[in-house]
Amino acid sequence: MTQPNSIPNRARTALACIAAATVLAACGGGDSTDMGSVQIFDQRTAPQKLSDWHLMSNDGKKLTLNSGVVPYDLNSSLFSDYAFKLRAVYVPPSKQIAYKADGTLDFPIGTAITKTFYYPRAASADAAYVGVARQSQAVQGDSIDLASNFLVETRILVLQPDGTWSGLPYVWDADQKDATLKVGGKDVQLELVAADGSSEKFSYGVPNAQACQQCHSTQTAGGAGILPIGPKARNLNKTYAYGNGVAENQLVHLAGLKLLAGFSGLTGAPANVDWRDTTQGLEARAKAYLDVNCAHCHSARGSAFQSGLMLDFDTIGASAPSTARWGVCKQPLAYGGPGLPYVYDIVPGQADVSLLLYRLSHTTTGDVMPPISRRVNHAEAIALMRDWISQIAGPACY
Repeated sequence: MTQPNSIPNRARTALACIAAATVLAACGGGDSTDMGSVQIFDQRTAPQKLSDWHLMSNDGKKLTLNSGVVPYDLNSSLFSDYAFKLRAVYVPPSKQIAYKADGTLDFPIGTAITKTFYYPRAASADAAYVGVARQSQAVQGDSIDLASNFLVETRILVLQPDGTWSGLPYVWDADQKDATLKVGGKDVQLELVAADGSSEKFSYGVPNAQACQQCHSTQTAGGAGILPIGPKARNLNKTYAYGNGVAENQLVHLAGLKLLAGFSGLTGAPANVDWRDTTQGLEARAKAYLDVNCAHCHSARGSAFQSGLMLDFDTIGASAPSTARWGVCKQPLAYGGPGLPYVYDIVPGQADVSLLLYRLSHTTTGDVMPPISRRVNHAEAIALMRDWISQIAGPACY
């Protein structure tokens, strides 16, 4: 679960600054608040309790980020069975993120990226299942009210002294006061309750630590290294409400905090659309959704590159070298599928016989896509994909 960050000099500097001890305290002394200084650990020495990192505090009423931790959001985000997410990044004092217009931003050694998954609470008729609301998250914020929300897990990606990332899953305890490291993952029984009262019981899957490799090996084709997926310039280029009346573009905000180096301003900075924004075109929305939900594997350097199906932002919609590259009239190389009439990944104008839509509409093992951390169908995205494929023009595949 490691990925060279192409920064050997930085790694050597960090190794001099961070002793090979149990706790890798952030170079420069950390950020002190009433919840203590942030502590950064490597994969080998990760503590059993999330609270030992001091990245966030939980007083039983509210989960709050440490003041040295910056929340962020994405223009379009990965679907995780309707879970809400509180995303945040910690950068060690005196260190900076290096801006890149394309690809994952270049983070310094000692960075920790956290993502806390939670749901609004709802009533469940079955005591074996926690009732949670099926809603779409509108605003992320910088804290979580525990009276009205149920915490499931917090994932941490940490950039270790050798320049490699490690992923660590923490599952929130039953009393919701702390989270425990579960390297083997865990299933959490939830009942997803919609606004009309209909419900769906399912087993939410907290992935094991090794599963990070499958999705996060975005540059190594399923090899030994991983990278963060979300924090790219095109995903972060949006306004965020930081509280206390502060609302600012996230890239501008990070630069203002002296945490982002090499950023010259928003002119020319890339930006994905919010796939939920119906004022945007169908192709732009579909590209944004597929880019963040599928392209980490389905790209030239992702773990699914051998499938020949490329769903990254730059490939979808392109006519060269061929529209088959993003699925049009392309037969799958390994997936057997359900049989006729499903033959091609995308059949222009015929969404309901396109394998892309089929796999997004099923949760059975062998059919579901993405294959990790999705056990519920994303109804709104399925509708978007159906509309998009239905308006794709092209010759008949048969």
